[in-house]
Amino acid sequence: MYCIIPIFKDPFLHPLHKDNGLSALWCQVESAEEPFFIIEHHPDSDKFMEDYKWLDEEWIVTPDKKILNHFYEFKDVWDLNFVHWLETGKPFDNNIRNNAIDFLSNKFYNVKKLNEIIPLSKHNEYCSDVYRGMAKPYVGGTDDYYMNEFTEAFWSIEQNGVKVSDNVCDIFDERVRKHISNGKLYSQYNLWTTTGRPSNSFGSVNFAALPPEKRKAFVPENNSLIEFDFDAYHLRLIADLVDYDFGKDSVHKHLAEHYECSYEESKQRTFKLLYGGIDKETREKVPFFDKVHNYINKKWSEINTHNCVYTDIYRRKLLFKNYKDMNRNKVFNYLIQAYETESNIKKILLIQDYLLGKKTKLVLYGYDSFLFDFANEDGVKTLRDIKSILEENKHYTKSKMGLNYGEMEDITKRL
Repeated sequence: MYCIIPIFKDPFLHPLHKDNGLSALWCQVESAEEPFFIIEHHPDSDKFMEDYKWLDEEWIVTPDKKILNHFYEFKDVWDLNFVHWLETGKPFDNNIRNNAIDFLSNKFYNVKKLNEIIPLSKHNEYCSDVYRGMAKPYVGGTDDYYMNEFTEAFWSIEQNGVKVSDNVCDIFDERVRKHISNGKLYSQYNLWTTTGRPSNSFGSVNFAALPPEKRKAFVPENNSLIEFDFDAYHLRLIADLVDYDFGKDSVHKHLAEHYECSYEESKQRTFKLLYGGIDKETREKVPFFDKVHNYINKKWSEINTHNCVYTDIYRRKLLFKNYKDMNRNKVFNYLIQAYETESNIKKILLIQDYLLGKKTKLVLYGYDSFLFDFANEDGVKTLRDIKSILEENKHYTKSKMGLNYGEMEDITKRL
């Protein structure tokens, strides 16, 4: 088994930036005492463009499989951060410091290809400390299926980047400029979060929480941006879990009829019931909430009996010990968020497979929304096919179109 840590030329640029690239691969064989480097380019070494593809025949572990994949997709790779996350329910807190690297990083922040200035000996010190500090993997099991599909889904979105307008630095600030590569910004999804929902930020841009005025900075590389946004997504996901059918009508309208109240009051009441507790009167009056109540009790019983509960699609184990002050509603919320993420992974992979050979690209993911850079030459059938993939299991969507992400018009009825 080999532990591989990629060292990119510039630690502050995205791995896909045109001015970045690999400097070296740090390698540690499990059975050997001393690590070694496979050099792509570094002034400390007289070696250049060394062969690395022989590692395809080896078992590899790495701190971040998705980042390694941006350089090369090795065949058998296990993500050490994923292992830590499985065991603890939390991402690996990499607070490992190297004084020399910190000093040079602070002093030469704006110098290009900083990692080629930092001596290989210091890279070796840092990588060795990271390797010793991270969990060691077990081999095989059902969880590798989840790790591989999760990584593949979000790696594929990052590969596309998202086009930005000429005034992007005015909309954000000047710090963004160094991260623009061929007119694009690249997102970076942090997969192993406490909730299991990936965050997404890079280079001072939080792609997962863009206010409307910031969204105007994102424009199509092709002809237009198309956003598909799920309608009442969490409620429909919960309906999947408890085996309840809302039909095609509005979820909030459906529940309002059971509550015998207005549409707006229905939305407020539903939110309060889901996150504040379901009373007996509501259970008797609203069949949906009776099923939700029974599901919550069932899962609470499971986690107390077995000290764990399994997610619904990938059967990932959530361990009781990893969550503080656990209660019924917290278990329920973790399972909903896991089901949302796992369901969306399946949708992303189906969409990416469908879009092979087309110019239209999936450029951003936002939990309950998907943003596409649409090419007219692919035809409206492409949009309708994407809509069909997203709406499997009665997860209905609304759609918008625009020439920037901040100014979109509703086109739901046209699709």
